[in-house]
Amino acid sequence: MDYIEGLNLSIAYIEDNLFEAIDYEKAARIAGMSKPTYQRFFLLIANMTLDEYIRKRKLQYAVRELTDTEYKIIDIAVKYGYNSAAFSRAIRNFTGNTPSEIRKEGSSVRFPKLNFQIRINEGEMTMNETAIVKIEEHRNEKVVCFNADCVDPENEAWGQMSEWCKKNVPDRTARRYVGVASSGHHPQGEEHQNASEHIKHPYKAMMYLVGDECDQEEFHGLKVEDAPSGLFLVNDVTLNQFDENDRLDIALSMMKASEAFVEFIKKTAGYEFDCPTGIFYEEHIFLEEWFQNGGVPNGFRMWVPIIKI
Repeated sequence: MDYIEGLNLSIAYIEDNLFEAIDYEKAARIAGMSKPTYQRFFLLIANMTLDEYIRKRKLQYAVRELTDTEYKIIDIAVKYGYNSAAFSRAIRNFTGNTPSEIRKEGSSVRFPKLNFQIRINEGEMTMNETAIVKIEEHRNEKVVCFNADCVDPENEAWGQMSEWCKKNVPDRTARRYVGVASSGHHPQGEEHQNASEHIKHPYKAMMYLVGDECDQEEFHGLKVEDAPSGLFLVNDVTLNQFDENDRLDIALSMMKASEAFVEFIKKTAGYEFDCPTGIFYEEHIFLEEWFQNGGVPNGFRMWVPIIKI
């Protein structure tokens, strides 16, 4: 992935300017991302904000000065932008010990420079400690479906499902929901434009059934159907792409997420894509707030069919 090199170059820039004014816009450009995208991606992979990372890197240097130099503690505090009390709190939160204790006994706490790495092991791709792609197998599952074939069919299908769920399914937030554009989101071959595009195409929203529900022919008036079956590459989609008007672009976010699938297949023997027309499935994660007010789901996961070769 080319962006791994960009991310590590951005970390090198931050490290070189750790004690200067760090330009977040520049760091993002080095990574090949917009500033909002960079900050969201950093939070996802590093499990901390960029500000927190920079603060902890500085505190690591402060700890080193406490153990390796004879500078007065107050002088070290001032150098790192703290007064005495704030410095003591920050060091204690970071290491579990006070500056005076560290000066006497040292500290085993280490917070090294971040290095983004991709690893593939046992059917899972991770970036650092975050799983970004894994293989899932789905067999013998059942769903009820909501279909639409119109301009903006996603909103229509999910809207139908939301109203039906509110009437019939009390445990709706515990369910699994998956949608698919069976002819693709751009069946006439149009290129993706932006978050406001509206193109006529069919779309199916599915709610997965559980337990004895799967044995019925109908569930609250809807036909029980087979769910998507087979092997899938699955990853969480970070909603970090925006159009030229700074509106969230879900489709582009999914397109960016798909880059990890390509890298996984390139580096994993024994599998290939099973979606020649580019069809993929979108798992939507809904909280009760979505059922009541609509809007953007709480999360997305992308499923891409694969086969074992």
